[in-house]
Amino acid sequence: MLGKYVGQMVELVYMDRAGQITQRQIRINRIRGGMIRASDGKEGAPRTFLEQNILAWRPVTVQDRKGGMKHAERL
Repeated sequence: MLGKYVGQMVELVYMDRAGQITQRQIRINRIRGGMIRASDGKEGAPRTFLEQNILAWRPVTVQDRKGGMKHAERL
């Protein structure tokens, strides 16, 4: 589902291995075998996410980057 957003910014709600839920903006670099390689939207640090642990996502628009927030799309 997120494959069409490679190279773009998305906002996601994610559950990590410890069960903590976080919300962050990332730039998707690659998706392969259920793993998403991305850059953190704020720091640019490399991150890896398991696709199965993404609870919700949505593409980030220019307005979103200015602080506005809309809805998230569920997987």
